[in-house]
Amino acid sequence: MENTKRIYLSALVYNRTGVLLRVAGLFARRGYNVVSLTVSETESPEFSRMTIVSDVEEYKVTMVHQQLSRLEEVINVVALDENQTIQSELLLIKVHALNKDRKRVLKTINSFGARVMDIGHVTITAELTGLPSLIDKFIDKMEKHGICELSRSGLTALESGDKNIKGVE
Repeated sequence: MENTKRIYLSALVYNRTGVLLRVAGLFARRGYNVVSLTVSETESPEFSRMTIVSDVEEYKVTMVHQQLSRLEEVINVVALDENQTIQSELLLIKVHALNKDRKRVLKTINSFGARVMDIGHVTITAELTGLPSLIDKFIDKMEKHGICELSRSGLTALESGDKNIKGVE
């Protein structure tokens, strides 16, 4: 896409069946590429928070925000400034690790502050949380060991400081 902008949205929604489908459908129908979408309950089980990262044409940024806000299940939508948020992502990664290679694999895992979650006969599974850039670097380093499989949670974020999505401090 030409002239696209990566946007970061945080949406407070009612925790009901079908909300995720409606939000994802809004993006799909309009041809917006969803890079990452995470959703989970908030401090109140009545509500869920969605963190949506999407690449859209610059002239559609405001439109995306407005369209999402109009969905009846959506309580509030906040456009997040990437530089003023606390962000994190979770990675689970399984790599080949024969006995002769285990020390090198463990050294790489430890150098990133990742945790070993499982050691199999020929693999090691590790967990790393952090910024997407850290996750990307870790994956690059682990490729030399041979990645069997991996799963990323997608970005989750909160505004930094005292401000919150409900507008209450």
